[in-house]
Amino acid sequence: MDIKKIAVVGCGTMGGGIVQLAAQNGLEVVGIEPDEARVEAARERVDAGLNAGVERGKITADLAEQACGNYKLTTELSAVTQADLVVEAVYEDVALKKRLLAAIDESVGPDTLIASNTSTIPLVVLAAATSRPQQIVGLHFFNPVPAMRLVEVIRTPVTEQKCIDAVTTLATSLGKSPVLVNDVPGFVGNLLIVPYLLDAIRAFERGVADMESIDAVIQLGFNHKMGPFRLSDLIGLDVVHDMAASMYEEYKDPKYFPPPLLKQYVRLGWLGRKSGRGFYAYGG
Repeated sequence: MDIKKIAVVGCGTMGGGIVQLAAQNGLEVVGIEPDEARVEAARERVDAGLNAGVERGKITADLAEQACGNYKLTTELSAVTQADLVVEAVYEDVALKKRLLAAIDESVGPDTLIASNTSTIPLVVLAAATSRPQQIVGLHFFNPVPAMRLVEVIRTPVTEQKCIDAVTTLATSLGKSPVLVNDVPGFVGNLLIVPYLLDAIRAFERGVADMESIDAVIQLGFNHKMGPFRLSDLIGLDVVHDMAASMYEEYKDPKYFPPPLLKQYVRLGWLGRKSGRGFYAYGG
């Protein structure tokens, strides 16, 4: 199963990163958003990512120019019909994902692969919304998509091996290190990292130490690149909240319940680096 053309439904932080990654690796890719305003925002996001790659010396200016010619954006879901692989990359809302996957399933041919970039929702729940659960795979990229090497390839009990092989080969061709994971809520990465982030927030709420001190303990004591508060801001506090809420809904384990402070920051619109304010302030 040779994947040459990709469609990405949902071009926010994650979906836009997938569009950029595919385009700069020479694939033909179309991104789909529900309205023109979001199409324009996605275009700015992808182009900014390419420009940042040039500034940091990760890609050449010529490659960035070529990548701009490799992708297009549209509001028409029918654009998925020409793709070998369709990646659903909207936010973690079960009903929305199921509705989109059902619509994609009806739009594409019988041999088209469908993947979800879900980070916490059990893949089998999403696969059941389609007529081809054996061709549904999880393709969980990590943020920022162009920079992070890990991709979790998730399989359900009915996923066909040829589908797993196809997306694993694709991930490797994109410069990623794919890891095969069975279908459990949170998979491996978020199953482990979400409780860690929430425990740090709870420690701060209880007055164990201030944020800077907790981050310093993890950085200096355990040689991590950044502490849990900086990491939460990088991921996005809304994303951390939604992952935690989704996993709590599945497991009903208190360790996944979003702490009050996290909820308050999300309600304030303090979402981390992308909004200029999270646990820390950014951009002056």
